[in-house]
Amino acid sequence: MPPAEPAPAPPRTVAIVTLGCGRNEVDSQNAAGLLAAAGYRMVTDPEQADAVVVNTCAFVEAAKRESIETVLDAAALKEHGRARTVLVTGCLAERYTEELRAELPEADAIVPFADYGRLPELLGGPATLPRPTLVPAGRRALPMVFPTPAGAAFPARAAARGPVALVKLAEGCDRDCSFCAIPSFRGRFRSRRPTEILDEVAWLAGQGVSEVCLVAENSTSYGKDLGGREALIHLLRDLADVGGLRRVRLNYLQPDELTPGLLEEMAANPVVCSYFDLSLQHASAPVLRRMRRGGSAEGFLDLVGRIRALDPDAAFRSNFILGFPGEREADVAELEGFLEAARLDWVAFFAWSPEDGTTALDLDGRVPEATAGARVERVQEVQDSLLAAAQDAWVGRPLEVLVERVEDDGTAEGRSFREAPDADGVVRVADATAAEVGEYLPVVVTAAQGPELLARLAG
Repeated sequence: MPPAEPAPAPPRTVAIVTLGCGRNEVDSQNAAGLLAAAGYRMVTDPEQADAVVVNTCAFVEAAKRESIETVLDAAALKEHGRARTVLVTGCLAERYTEELRAELPEADAIVPFADYGRLPELLGGPATLPRPTLVPAGRRALPMVFPTPAGAAFPARAAARGPVALVKLAEGCDRDCSFCAIPSFRGRFRSRRPTEILDEVAWLAGQGVSEVCLVAENSTSYGKDLGGREALIHLLRDLADVGGLRRVRLNYLQPDELTPGLLEEMAANPVVCSYFDLSLQHASAPVLRRMRRGGSAEGFLDLVGRIRALDPDAAFRSNFILGFPGEREADVAELEGFLEAARLDWVAFFAWSPEDGTTALDLDGRVPEATAGARVERVQEVQDSLLAAAQDAWVGRPLEVLVERVEDDGTAEGRSFREAPDADGVVRVADATAAEVGEYLPVVVTAAQGPELLARLAG
């Protein structure tokens, strides 16, 4: 009897491909930390990995299609590359676990949130460290950082790779927006403990991270399950005392949860960016009601005005959905009027698409896809001119730029308080050959080119 063939060696190198939002980015960092702690070597290029983990998005149909295509691309590396294992994690894996197991045989495992702790095992190699407790009592999803004693190695996420990092405030969502299915698979809103967040930020700052972007489905809901909404204000004050931290950016702000106290703290706190990522979605009150959201053009303008009264230079970002069922031309005109009056800096527009498990599927007044697309183009033209005016207003003015890249010609590229990473524009600083990544440069803006500002070193 011939000797049995030896079992294939377990994968030692792993690449994680992340799709979707900043919350998914944090989850991938947590998974990378877990795998690294278990002895795996993390790489960025899937073609150089023995195993590929695809962290999927399930927010809209286009994101689902992109996720499936990415999984299939990763699986193709098993035929034409070095990869031997492909795992699927993220929102698509959580929402359609059994369907994907049946219909996506190219993947070696579909891993819902509750099984993230088994990632080392599922990749085929024994973990070299004891399995950490990922899910606190009563919580369903991983994306919480693993508690670690002070001064110990931090296994919860991958080591920092630059001066900027995303940190998750909470998991889940309690809202019932008619266009969104996220609460059905991310669960109820659950805040992380302040000490856990502070420990993570201090650990990151110790590695050279100077800008932290706080993310959650609704960052302004932070602390409501911990005894009160003042928790976010107290957390921001505590973050100001973290050594080495120079910027804190709050993302995903619900307009009806922005209390006067929080606005005042954001304006006064020396490390909090005067950057307001407002979740508005529309400006027409009838459309907002059909979306199961509050607000109106008048109310949103009042909010923007109150923020500018605290800081005239405050930067604003928001997203809007066009073509929602029942939307009329008058609603689009009201949105255009709001944009012209509000003068937001960074705006993204999306055409509504039907989404499984949402109540919007049952609404009447469907807007033809072509009409919705035309409305997106129409309001985008309005916003493009508004952005140009906002950018031009900074010409001749000083800014402080965090350097994230220095090109061969000596141009430094980075961001001021006005630009969030991977979402907004950038600032390009000429003749900054001596600049280093992570450095803060005082500059004077010399010109504007679309979403980019051009600048020179001050002095």
